[in-house]
Amino acid sequence: MKNREEISRTKELARAYVPFQIMNQVYNQQEALRRGTLFPELDKPYIPNNRAQYGGRRYYG
Repeated sequence: MKNREEISRTKELARAYVPFQIMNQVYNQQEALRRGTLFPELDKPYIPNNRAQYGGRRYYG
């Protein structure tokens, strides 16, 4: 049986996929701080209680 060190040297834990992003538009400083991102393409607001997306069920729990 292999020990942990041998296994960790032979296995990949993860592989990142980061697509190239072209800087089209940016928010001004105040808007970027308010929204939590400088880039409008990455602005994905959190919408609580959006259960229709999961067939009316709670996603967690």
